Order: sequence, then C-alpha cells, then structure tokens
Amino acid sequence: MIMISFITAYTRPADGYFGMQTPVYTQTQSAYVPKEIYVMQCVPAKTSAHGEDSMSSDDYKAGNKIAFAIGGGSGDQITYFAFTFLIFTFYYAVVGVDVNLVTLGFVMWSFWNAINDPLLGLASDRTKTKWGRRKPWIAVGFIPLSFMMIFLWTPPVGNMALSFVYFLVMIMVFDTLFTMVSLNITSLFPEMWLEEKERNSANNYRSMFTVIGLIVAFIVPTLFISDLSAATVPAAQVLSEYQFSGAILAIAAAICYTITLLWGVRERPEFSSDSQSVPNWGKAFRHTLGNRTFQWYLVSNTCVWYVFGLIPTIVPLYGQFVLNIGAGETIMLGLLLAAAFISGGIFVNLWKYLVNRWDDLRKTWMVAMVFWAVTLAVVVFVSDVTVALVVFAINGIGLAGNLQLRDLVIAHIIDEDEVQTGVRREGAFFGVNALIMRLSVVFIFLSIASVFNNTGWAVFDPLPGAETILGLRLLLGVFPAIALLMGALGMTRFRLTGEEWRSVKKQRDEIHKRKISEVA
Repeated sequence: MIMISFITAYTRPADGYFGMQTPVYTQTQSAYVPKEIYVMQCVPAKTSAHGEDSMSSDDYKAGNKIAFAIGGGSGDQITYFAFTFLIFTFYYAVVGVDVNLVTLGFVMWSFWNAINDPLLGLASDRTKTKWGRRKPWIAVGFIPLSFMMIFLWTPPVGNMALSFVYFLVMIMVFDTLFTMVSLNITSLFPEMWLEEKERNSANNYRSMFTVIGLIVAFIVPTLFISDLSAATVPAAQVLSEYQFSGAILAIAAAICYTITLLWGVRERPEFSSDSQSVPNWGKAFRHTLGNRTFQWYLVSNTCVWYVFGLIPTIVPLYGQFVLNIGAGETIMLGLLLAAAFISGGIFVNLWKYLVNRWDDLRKTWMVAMVFWAVTLAVVVFVSDVTVALVVFAINGIGLAGNLQLRDLVIAHIIDEDEVQTGVRREGAFFGVNALIMRLSVVFIFLSIASVFNNTGWAVFDPLPGAETILGLRLLLGVFPAIALLMGALGMTRFRLTGEEWRSVKKQRDEIHKRKISEVA
C-alpha cells in the first residue's frame, strides 16, 4: 500500500467515468463506441514528411522485441515457475507442513490476491510520471522479487505453526512483487505492438524466451538439489541445496529484468494522457469484469493456468514415486519438464502459422487446448522414464499453442475496450486476469488435498501406497485434461473473431490516428 501511494501520487484523479461525463454510445457496425470518440474518428491523422501514417511500429524492431522477451519471457518464468515447481514439495515434504495447512495457505493467499492484483493493475493504469506508467513499477519491484527467490527457502523448521506462518507471509510477499513486475511488463505488450503481425512476431520471441526461462526454472534446481522431497537425504542438507539454487535463480532473474528495463520496454507518447481518464477503482473493476468477452476469456485462461500450475507442482512427486527416479537422479525430473518446453519452443512457429492461416484466434486456441488434453491423458499409463520423456515431448506441442495464444487473445479484448472507452487499460485487464488466474492455484491445491487426504498421504510418507500412486497419475493426466476441455468449451463463447474483430480493429486504428495527431 505504501508503494501504491508513492507512485499514484503522480496521478491525476479522474472526474466521473473515464475522466469525462458518462459517454453516450452509438452503434457502429458491430461494436458500441462512445459518441465523442466516434466523432473524433473522422479527424484525419497527421502524416510524416514521407506521407506515411505516423502510427507505425517501426521503432519497435527485433532487438527491442528480444530485450522485452528476456524479462517478459525468461525472467517471469524463472521466478514464477521455479516457485510453482518447488514450493509445494519443499513445504510439504522437506519442511513437513501438513497438506491441509498448505492448502489453507493458498486459499488465504487467493483472498489477498483479490485485493492485491486488481489494485496494482488499476494503480499502474493511473500512474503518470516522466518515466511513464509502467516502468517505475518494474524498476521498484524487480530487485526485491529477485531476493525473494532466496527467502522462500529459509523457513524456521521444527515447529509446524511457525513454518506455516512463514510460508504464508513469503508466498504473499512473493506474489505481490511478482505482480508488480510481471503485470507491468505484460501490460506493455499490446501497447508496444499494435498491429497483429507485429504482435505475432513479438509474441514469437517472447514464447521462445519463455521456454528458455522455464528450462532454467526446472533444470537449475535439479542440478543442485539431490532429493527434492528429502525422502532419502537429510533435510538439513536439502534445505541448504534449495537455498543455493534459489540464489542462482535470483541472479538469473535480476539479469533478465535489468535487460528488459533498460532496452526492452518503451511507452508510446500517444497513450501518455490515458492515465488522466482512467476511472476510479470501483468503476474500473466493475467495467473490466463486466466485459462479456473478457469473462469467457477468464474461464478458458483459468483452466489453462490450472494445468500450467498443476503439472510442475506434481512432477517432483510423480517422478520420484511413479517413475522411481531416486536421489541423485533429480536432473531427470527437470529433464521431463524440459522435454515438454524444448518441444514447445520448436512448435511455437506451428501455432503462429496456424493463426495466420486460419485468421481465427478462437479456433486456433481451442485446437491447442483439445490437442494438449488428449496427449496429457496418455500420462496416466506411463511408468517408464524413457517413455515419459517421449510423452512429455509430445505434450510440448499443445503447450506451445497455449503459451503462444493466450496473450494474443487478451490483446484483442483490450483493443475492444479501447474502442468502447477511448482509454487503454492494460493494467486493469491484466490485474483482474491475474486475480482470476490465482484462483486456479486454489483449485490446484484443493485437487491435491482431496487426492492426498483420500489416499492416506495428508502427511508426507516416503513409502506411499498403491492408491497414492494412482492419485499421482490422475493428478498429472486426468485432472488437467478435464480442465483443458472445459477451457476449450469456454472459448466457444468468445466472439472477437471474423468480421466482428475486423470492425473493432478498424475503429481502434482510427482512434490511434486521432491520439497521434493530438500528440503531434
């Protein structure tokens, strides 16, 4: 809250709804546009000396895209997925916190996110400084976030109550800092690259660096931690190994974010005045969550994030007790996940090709979700490490599609919102999206707690029974497959496609021309 007050001190409060009188909407083709904005769409944009429209993405070339992707792709994945990969196994198996307490911690964490994520998103939208709206948040947050990669693994041990309190405080602080950094980097993505071709290109780089970051997040800990669950190695030794690998990850994350902050993020001057027109907290939240297109996106994206979170959370225990990967072989756990993400990096271009060929984000994302669901279901029947590596690699095809497409879809929604309001509110949308996504973590741990409680594994036992082994198989194969099918079903209601999307895009471009002419 102190940080929010400090940065929003630079903002100008909005008067009324979006800083103006409540807009009157007029029907234009298939979208509703504020009357004031629709009139201004008729004002021709200024052109350059060469007669070209000044709303060009030429200032955002490949080098800029790569620098953006290093932090927005690799940095985000190193921090968040190392957290996801290790946090449950560490506190449940190594520290010895009861699975029900871990679940309770994440439920309480989700309530904190109900305040934290939207508040940070709206604060970002309302920020006005000489450095822009987003960059100050990134600059303030990334160094503490990097240090959290060490502090997560330094709990008091021997007292479950103290361990639980430490766990709860650390995950809340970690998530607040992660949201502060990641939300603002991600919010710049649809602003920096406005045209669909440029967005696809930038997102391609981002997807590739996402894969690199994921590989680092999964491989580095397994290089230094001899037994992720401390089932056969003394817990004191494993604790120090977690802390050392956390320090390595902290350095890697800090380097990635520094590169992005210095060379990868730029804010367009034509959107600099949007902060003055952003509504107050209540109106912005209601308007954002009331967007019907966004609501159906949230359904699908929450299902996908359930899968993104559940798989790396369960793989350490699945690998050790289903595939019989022993102490000293933990690198194989990282390689399982790395196989999926290396394959994903290879197949990113397949989904980029399909998006361009079909010209339909809805259809492409639905295909990606269904394909991934089918390949995940096969995991239930795998018992051999070699076969598992092949199956995980095949899963990388569907994974790549879901990594590639979700931010392209929300960028369309933000464009539609700008047509309706005249203001770009990436922070509000990504903040609410982060809130709903975090609810997927609650579903993840409710799923795990349900299986573990019903198979006699509420407290970690290094010798689980046959029912627990079956439960681990179901958690890694059946549960995520069902979630993905539900996500594909949700996308059937997504309407920004075909003529409707082309209409929104045309109106959006006219608004940008007007904004550029005002800046000029």
